[in-house]
Amino acid sequence: MLPYLDDFSRILKIERNYSNNTISSYLSDLKSFNNFLEENEISFKKLNNKHTKLFFRNLSDRKFSPRTIKRKLASLSSYFSFLLDREVIKDNPLNGIFIPKIPKRLPEILTINEINNIFSVSENGKNEILSIRDRCILEMLYSSGLRVTEVCDLKLNNIQFDLDLIRFFGKGDKERIIPLTYYARKWLDNYIKNSRRILSSKSNKNTNHVFLSNNGLPLTRMSVWRQVKKYVDLAGVTKKISPHSFRHSFATHLIDGGANLIEVQALLGHADISTTEIYTHLSREFVETEYMKAFEKDRN
Repeated sequence: MLPYLDDFSRILKIERNYSNNTISSYLSDLKSFNNFLEENEISFKKLNNKHTKLFFRNLSDRKFSPRTIKRKLASLSSYFSFLLDREVIKDNPLNGIFIPKIPKRLPEILTINEINNIFSVSENGKNEILSIRDRCILEMLYSSGLRVTEVCDLKLNNIQFDLDLIRFFGKGDKERIIPLTYYARKWLDNYIKNSRRILSSKSNKNTNHVFLSNNGLPLTRMSVWRQVKKYVDLAGVTKKISPHSFRHSFATHLIDGGANLIEVQALLGHADISTTEIYTHLSREFVETEYMKAFEKDRN
């Protein structure tokens, strides 16, 4: 068994301020490495870089994606650095391990027309209470650029209607302030005054979460995924779309509209501007693709 996992988990939580999802991913990667050691009868005390090379070669042979392999390397690297700092081990078993650089994959984004079509079908659901809720969620994903986890975690006291702002603690508990657009404010008003009041009455548990399920409990990430997929399909969009696609579209459309990278970085809550830079490439590719589609259509 890998030693000091509980201590490592506490370090990630308290000192590095990582989210629960990130910590779970780290521990899952370490568990897979531990399983590999047990299956191959490799003692942790005798662990060296030959064993870790074998582990990563095994992942490659099993057709794990380069992105997944790189993530597992990052998890193991953090763990072994933690053990080195505490002098549990003397040598890093990852020495000599190199993973090829992964080319950045541009995410799928939606056009303005596609987003409007998705909005439109969400407004025409059979259940008006849930239809208002879902339309509000879609608006928050797009016009506020929230992550799906942030939508689910959003609390009533995060919203400052008097200032048209959302004060939010996002990934890594970093605070960011998000302006409420006209439509985001409109749909939040509508949802909170009407749908949420009815949904909250369905549970005897008092919750401050903004978005609630049909039984009055906080909405889960999987529920949001299912609803987004439903409306994307109903709108006839054939692209591979997730809730995060609305965030990508939000950033790309901002840059198309003239916003600079620093502004977009602040709105998205990116710690490193290099993460935001992908949207400049995405915007150029998006514009060229849409232009060519329009050009070909005009010629036919």
